[in-house]
Amino acid sequence: MSVYQLSKNQIARFNDEGYLIIRNFYSLAEIEPLQKALADDPSINGSLYGMNGDSEVPHPINIWNKCGDDIAGMVPRMERTIDATEALLDDECYHWHSKFVVKRPKCPAIIGWHQDYASWYDDGLLYPNMLSIGTAITAATKENGCTQVIPGSHKMGLLDDGARSKNKTFTARLKHAKEKLGIVYCELDPGDVMIFHCNLLHGADGNTTDQTRAIIFSSYNARGNAPITGTQGINKEGEFLNISREQRQYCKLEKVPDDALIKGQYKSAFNHTKFIPPKAGLDDSFTRGVKLST
Repeated sequence: MSVYQLSKNQIARFNDEGYLIIRNFYSLAEIEPLQKALADDPSINGSLYGMNGDSEVPHPINIWNKCGDDIAGMVPRMERTIDATEALLDDECYHWHSKFVVKRPKCPAIIGWHQDYASWYDDGLLYPNMLSIGTAITAATKENGCTQVIPGSHKMGLLDDGARSKNKTFTARLKHAKEKLGIVYCELDPGDVMIFHCNLLHGADGNTTDQTRAIIFSSYNARGNAPITGTQGINKEGEFLNISREQRQYCKLEKVPDDALIKGQYKSAFNHTKFIPPKAGLDDSFTRGVKLST
């Protein structure tokens, strides 16, 4: 069991507000190898692609489902991470997927307000017993486009967010949620993490600074909530990510000891995890992979 155990107060706050920020979850010594690798190879072996969302400018991401023996593959499997996730889900968890989000200097890409479960629901999940953990590789600030959340909005249930920018019901509910619940900018230092419920409304603005903002988002599902065959809907956004239905099923996580990073027990920063390219040929105007300029 990890020495990084959530307190009852932290669990209660997550259940009430739908998110939690934990400072110094990783030490700078654990994060610095990733920072250096990103500085040396900003494209992450050419795996970053632009994902079109709610703005005309695509935001750079890559994605993986199977974790290798590098830092990128170990972060989602760290004992402290899994123990915290399972305490909040009250069930054994498994890895749904992870992704780098790397906003380059002056990148104006906007991630519109959304709920992650709006897409995952159509993967055949009965319950919103899922969460994501964002691990800050570089500082995340209001100026460089840190994640914004509406605290408590996970209690609103699943909203109909199809064609969000044109959906009057979604837009109206979002407006009232902002007015009633407010907005929190989740500013993070390297090594901090933010944990958020799959129904929490969240988004992000562009990067107005001269510094890159990099974060790893790792998402988890409860074992008892694995997709049920025959309940899947049409999920073009999920299909675009190119992760099969078989890969979405429960697969036991191999935990990594908490001291593995500080002891250097990894093969590379991100050269031993297989990143998944987006699926080509989809007729979908909302999520479309585009090649990034180098």
